Amino acid sequence: MLVVLSDLHFEEEASNHIPGSGSQPALAFKRNLPAAPYRLLVEQLAVEAKRNNAQKLEFVLAGDIFDLHRSGLWFNDNENDVRPYVSSTQISPELEAFTLRLLEGIVNEDNVKDVLPVFRLLANGRYIDSRQKEQPFPVPVEVHYIPGNHDRLANASPAVRQAVRKALGLADHGAAFPNAMTFDDERALVRHGHEYDYANFSVSLHQEETIPLHLPVHYYQDPAFGDLVTVEIASQLPALFRRHYGDDAILADQTLRALYLRLLEFDDLRPLTALFNYFVYADGWTIDKEDAWDVIVPVVIDLLENIYDDPFLLYWLDRFDQPWRLDLIDAVQAVLAAKPWRWDSRFIPLDVAEKVSKIALRSTAKQPATEQYAARESSILSGRHRYVIAGHTHKPRISLIANDQQGERYYVDTGTWRNRVLATFDYRQFGRLKSLNYMVAYGPNEDRGLLPDNHLKIASFDYWSGLTQGWERDRQGIKSIDKQR
Repeated sequence: MLVVLSDLHFEEEASNHIPGSGSQPALAFKRNLPAAPYRLLVEQLAVEAKRNNAQKLEFVLAGDIFDLHRSGLWFNDNENDVRPYVSSTQISPELEAFTLRLLEGIVNEDNVKDVLPVFRLLANGRYIDSRQKEQPFPVPVEVHYIPGNHDRLANASPAVRQAVRKALGLADHGAAFPNAMTFDDERALVRHGHEYDYANFSVSLHQEETIPLHLPVHYYQDPAFGDLVTVEIASQLPALFRRHYGDDAILADQTLRALYLRLLEFDDLRPLTALFNYFVYADGWTIDKEDAWDVIVPVVIDLLENIYDDPFLLYWLDRFDQPWRLDLIDAVQAVLAAKPWRWDSRFIPLDVAEKVSKIALRSTAKQPATEQYAARESSILSGRHRYVIAGHTHKPRISLIANDQQGERYYVDTGTWRNRVLATFDYRQFGRLKSLNYMVAYGPNEDRGLLPDNHLKIASFDYWSGLTQGWERDRQGIKSIDKQR
């Protein structure tokens, strides 16, 4: 019995909280889910293990479990000004110390410190039932962990690996975490899924006719462009916003409060190229797009001043650039070289920003679908595996990727266990849902149902995808509520 879930994105959130002042309430945005849904999951798995005659539980946390990139600590408490844009084989003592401190901050977050004991208990073959009583899991249990792109540094050193294993309750044998796993009884290949996303993987597999089961280790060790996007943009923008406007002003002004919250949650948005629309097309609060853009532009200028000559950024822009073709990358390179914001604070008119946003959204739509990569996995082509199970996209789904003499094969996206920000078809309005998804695959002697004993079973699976949300009405209108499930 193989269970896979991914993209829990446990985060350090405290550094982005703005404490209340006087009559103004504190301002905080919480992403980390409470422990209740995880306890419910494990209890349900115990029921399914008994019902389906499971022989063993292989429980896989398939990447982006600890978000080591999305944290205000990179800008609020980083005396050595370290960054994660290095190979995980070249981590400095200063970056290692920062990573350990960041991981400690994640582990000590209110909800996270309640969730992790669920995994530690499961790794010890036990769980808490709905009556709050500890029970033995009905079959042997092994918990596995595969790093993703947001927790790539989990493999950076023995000390970091030890801290991760301690947090999850895994045996500390010092070896590196695997980058992919295979389970032949269940006919499954498990990856994180960033392998299929060039922006978040160190190499592009787009031209590979066949993707080998075992990719070179340095592909996973080397940093990707998405590392910079998450740290220098997603994590730096809230810090710059606070620095520019000041905490007291943000707390006292409803527009500033609303925009600050959007800066904290925008990396839950898919696709991220809808970022401009997410800021200026404000739903649920009274501000027009011109005023929203006026608030954002000074912060964008501060960001550009900080990153325009970043060697890692320039390196990746050169890699993305297509010679002999004028495109968005050429425009970005030209702006960074000319630095027009230094002589005109209104250097990005709203209409120009809207046009650039539309170009970016069109380019996203042209990217190859994840399924196209999964269909080229060597073990899928050979029929050795029936499923490629991966996350990363935050979009739960199942896609048929082959059906021939070897039978049906599927790409299974495990989605995420966090907020999802969804957009309307025109990217003018946005909504929020909480998402919980996991995959269960069974071997030939499990989940047989009414299949006669003399029939040879190959494999089977269950896929569970849940979304939840609720709303309330207050003085500002209708807003979502935390259902704590």
